[in-house]
Amino acid sequence: MFDPTTAALIRAAPPLEGLDLDNLPKRLTEAFADIVSARIRLRGATADVEDAALAATVAELRRIAAAHETYAALLPDRENRASAAFVAASAHQAISLALRNVDANSHVDMAAISSDICATLLFLLAEAHADAAEASKRIIPAPDAGPIERALLLAIRGLAQGRLGGIVSAGEPEIDDESDDLHLRALDALRLLLLRGVTNLARQLRLRVDLAPDAGGMVPASTLFAQVRALASEPVEGAGMSGETLLSLYPGPLHLANLLLGLEGDLLATALARIPTPGGVDENGWWQTLRRMARQRPYLWRNHRQAIAMGYLEQGISSAISFPTGGGKSTLAELKIATALLRGERVIFLAPTHALVGQTQRALKGTFQDYSILADVDEDVGIAEVVELGQVTEVVPPGETAWRLG
Repeated sequence: MFDPTTAALIRAAPPLEGLDLDNLPKRLTEAFADIVSARIRLRGATADVEDAALAATVAELRRIAAAHETYAALLPDRENRASAAFVAASAHQAISLALRNVDANSHVDMAAISSDICATLLFLLAEAHADAAEASKRIIPAPDAGPIERALLLAIRGLAQGRLGGIVSAGEPEIDDESDDLHLRALDALRLLLLRGVTNLARQLRLRVDLAPDAGGMVPASTLFAQVRALASEPVEGAGMSGETLLSLYPGPLHLANLLLGLEGDLLATALARIPTPGGVDENGWWQTLRRMARQRPYLWRNHRQAIAMGYLEQGISSAISFPTGGGKSTLAELKIATALLRGERVIFLAPTHALVGQTQRALKGTFQDYSILADVDEDVGIAEVVELGQVTEVVPPGETAWRLG
């Protein structure tokens, strides 16, 4: 189930008593297989967890998830934090699959948050953006969910799927001040603060530079998440025996606030809009290009950041990049093309098949709207009979004469 790189990430998780890290990738794979087979076997049953074997698997996954999630959320400076987050996310994802029939809807209630939310945010924390987007598809508000809880769940799903514009443009629901249920009103107040935090985090991810406190009247997301954490855990004065401190808790919002607070700094570090301007590139032109790209792909993956840190975007640096399908080659290619165009240079983009010529042309037109994108699919095009250029997509700066080989 896990490729060698992901298996190595899992094995790098924190050592815990009774947990065989070397065997953990295999055990997680077996757990998923056990859950799928149990769901097939119990199809139509009223409750999946009535199956003893499945209940034991879910209990084991809960222990793995709880231990690694605590480590990832509360110890942000540890080297193996990403590994702990990925293990916890994988365990939560399996739990969500196991309980789909008995707990089909997502929730942020007074006592807890659902496993699909945990999996989504922990995958983001582990920089497994594709896994986070996939896990977020299971975040489905209950039909009777209130407007604030529904908006919060949809905002978290949008954050994982990179739909930041939708989060920012969504209207903010109001608390029902006429409700007689004070606990529900308090819970909605905490949910609303969390929603504002997620919304402001989406705004920060779209900014060119780091947000200064109170810049433009916006409260940083971390401030709002910290506020929820403080409000959701308050000491009860005069209660308890001598020397004891009793707390009034809202564990669900507290749990979510801890996850979001732990995630915020890591997510901001992956923002595509915050890539520094390469040498010799116009600052405003670079920002406009990044802003267009970030509408669809707002996050840089770990391999993207490694390439940029090695000078990939600087003039005169050549690179050979090999990633599997879906590994992020297009993002790096478009960034490199942008640096060349903004320096006044031309670009030739080679595509291996005729079908990809049109696809590549459409993708480049979406990013480089101010440039001419020409496609050539002539069969026998060559340079000095040394390099075959079968399919060519050419990008031409505005105001210059377009040319094509062949």
